[in-house]
Amino acid sequence: MALAEAHATQGDSAGGHGATGEPSVSSSFEHLVAGSQGVITKRIDLALLEGQELLSRTLQRAALAAFGMVLAAGAWFAVAACLVLLVTPAANPVLRLAAFGLLNAGGALGLVALAMRGRPQTPARANGNVSSTTEEP
Repeated sequence: MALAEAHATQGDSAGGHGATGEPSVSSSFEHLVAGSQGVITKRIDLALLEGQELLSRTLQRAALAAFGMVLAAGAWFAVAACLVLLVTPAANPVLRLAAFGLLNAGGALGLVALAMRGRPQTPARANGNVSSTTEEP
């Protein structure tokens, strides 16, 4: 019996948790897996925080842009109404509304012309498909 007990204690000390202080392969692997999981978890948390920050900044900028557009539209309508009332003080309401509509339509066409000026037009092929390269005759 004493020989079996001595052999069992030798097996425990060779397992890495005894007096030698050397870790076993399985405990090293467990430590590696735990460390890897911690790194992966921290990276996921960091990616989520960066995504939330990006979304927050994007929503703030969109809200500011929308607020600016509302203010610009209000200013445009106020100026257009003022011009119509100053130019046609004695006109009837139908003529004033027509002048207001024409002024707004002219402003909208001007904005469309400015937007289209910056974009290059792609030539169309003979079969109707749009191509980014020009065809040789």
